[in-house]
Amino acid sequence: MSSSARQHSESNEKQPVPADYAVLAPVYTSLGLADFAEALTPRLIDYAQRNDWMGRRILDAGCGTGASLEWLTRRNYITVGVDLSPEMLTVGTQRLEAAGLYHDLRQGDIRHLGEELEILDLVLALDVVNELNSLRDLEAFFHCAYQVLNPGRWLVFDMHTIQGLSQAAAMGEKLTLNDSHLTVTTTNSYDYDRQILEQRYLIFQRDGDVWMRSEGARMLRGYPAQAIVSLLQRSGFQTKHVITTGFDNFEPGVSSADRIIFLAEKH
Repeated sequence: MSSSARQHSESNEKQPVPADYAVLAPVYTSLGLADFAEALTPRLIDYAQRNDWMGRRILDAGCGTGASLEWLTRRNYITVGVDLSPEMLTVGTQRLEAAGLYHDLRQGDIRHLGEELEILDLVLALDVVNELNSLRDLEAFFHCAYQVLNPGRWLVFDMHTIQGLSQAAAMGEKLTLNDSHLTVTTTNSYDYDRQILEQRYLIFQRDGDVWMRSEGARMLRGYPAQAIVSLLQRSGFQTKHVITTGFDNFEPGVSSADRIIFLAEKH
């Protein structure tokens, strides 16, 4: 979930801080951070339709720069995008307007979706859920999704597994992007006690003859897949499918994958 500034928790318990999307938003697409949503959205819609999902009204929760929304809107789905970061929404608005597409983008927290949303057929959340701080936050999001969905309609979201996050940390520091106007170095580190991957970005952007330096970070928290299935059930969902990003079946507690996708139906 996006936030324009990092904030320290007032609790004594250490929590991951929201990502620096005020810094990351202008370079989000250049860094390839929108690639996952852009690539997976059409495949997920096709997969859902082949597995008896039907509908037209879709909420993109944590819509970011609008990668999913652009594809959905081009195909005449009725879409709403919600994101906490005004900077990400600004980039998303520019993207959709440049494509000549209608947009309904709203600033908001996916854990507290308001009653102003009309009843929906799909809640889609890509590259978002790992940024929620706790199982309580996950349950709050699931509860909100349940409230805004028609019966029999779906919640679809992806999640980096604990295995995937720990393996990502093994990459350490790497040069993510290097061209004539933008250079970015990413440093990954993993807290095994809290199951949190920290991704720090050192960004140099060229402005005329001057290079401007900035820093941003994302914190991704890992959760056991079995705990997610239990939370979904407690929130009123039936987990229809758990699949890998290659669209193979994933069995929580048995299978192994770096990243998985949950497709859950509202009872």
